Amino acid sequence: MRSRHGVAAVLTAAALLAAACAGDPSEAEPDEAGTPPAVGSTAVSEAGGAGRPATAQAGDAAAGEGPEPVRIGVIMAAGGRLAPHDGPVLDTLVYAVRQVNSSGGLLGRPLELLFNDSDSELNTAFDAARRLIDRDVDVLFTSCDQYFNRPVREVAHGAGVLVIVPCGPEPWPTVTAGRDRVFSAGTPARAYGRALAEYAADAGIGSVATLVEADKPEGVEMCDSFERRFAELGGSTGFTLRFDRFWIAAQPVVGARATATALEGASRHPATVICAAVGGRGTEMFELLRSAGVANEVLAPAALDGVAWQHGIFGLEPLTVITEASTFGDDPSAQVNAYFASIITGDLRRTPEAPEQSADPRALATVEDRVGWAVTGAEALWIFIRAVQRTASLDAAVLAADIEQFEDVDLWMDSASFSSARHAVGGRALRVIRHAGGASRLVELRVPSGF
Repeated sequence: MRSRHGVAAVLTAAALLAAACAGDPSEAEPDEAGTPPAVGSTAVSEAGGAGRPATAQAGDAAAGEGPEPVRIGVIMAAGGRLAPHDGPVLDTLVYAVRQVNSSGGLLGRPLELLFNDSDSELNTAFDAARRLIDRDVDVLFTSCDQYFNRPVREVAHGAGVLVIVPCGPEPWPTVTAGRDRVFSAGTPARAYGRALAEYAADAGIGSVATLVEADKPEGVEMCDSFERRFAELGGSTGFTLRFDRFWIAAQPVVGARATATALEGASRHPATVICAAVGGRGTEMFELLRSAGVANEVLAPAALDGVAWQHGIFGLEPLTVITEASTFGDDPSAQVNAYFASIITGDLRRTPEAPEQSADPRALATVEDRVGWAVTGAEALWIFIRAVQRTASLDAAVLAADIEQFEDVDLWMDSASFSSARHAVGGRALRVIRHAGGASRLVELRVPSGF
């Protein structure tokens, strides 16, 4: 779970775009009026009653002295129940914006990040979208939750603005043709399901038990995809248990013996697959499984990624997690390793160094905010960056048409593909992380078939 301190760090990191947006000479004094204490010394003000989004004052100054900035609108949650999900993604987005600006910007223009905190409120997100569109943003990035990003997508559709959702499922249209200019940098649940099935088959696992987070559509879709693909590869599913937040909450009441009885069937198979959504109850289900005495191999998606509960992994092994990036300093992307090193050192505020100059993350202390799936924040920005570079345009229709033509296009850490029929990332090499013997390491890269 992301701490309150970690959420505050998100706002701090966003605020530090002031210097990056403006370039070196404009370390301007902050405008203190109405500035929240958390960001009071960073030249950024929160959205206020006048309808002005949080933005870098130094960036505004630069707009009058140099090239007009490319305006990046961001509506994500630094408060409320979505903050643990949005916060890490926002961190990587901010980090990537600063990298672009430190390298000269986009087409010679600085990126100006206009951040509005939705505070996990629908009405707040809706109002923020209207304000940002009034500011003529060139693209909107928004929360990964489909329910909470829907107001943003609807407002953006009416204005013809490009929307990129950094993670979560591919957003379905809310109105006719409502997905034409909406893309997701996240890995689809179906792709996770196929990757888990293909890994299990290649590992020689012939039968599995499945635990499905039934109140999360992503969890259900993931296990449906897993079972279809696993059957195609000759595997079988011999035990299935569907759980939700109510089932999890009831276990302390029904008692350990009842829990063990309910999960006993999973122990009769070489492996158990947990199909769960990020931000769901997957980690709690895993801990219950182990407390019930089921000690077989567990395969899981990014819902069980990260180090916040790593102290609970050791002793509960073996566990294999398939996710977007490794946080353990052994990712094949130097960008990823440098980013996670900057978190560990608490140095997100500094302009990123070249990867070869970064400290070895494995030699540094750990913190709670490392999750591999968060790199989709930077990947989302680079979807926009590559489309602008390829077309030399900021027209939303032109950019959307170009993104649909992406075929193994290099992004921030990896390559990706889209199509007119699929507006979620395809072709991404997922990382297989193995937790066993008191150690965690990347064991292979895996691109799910059909994606």
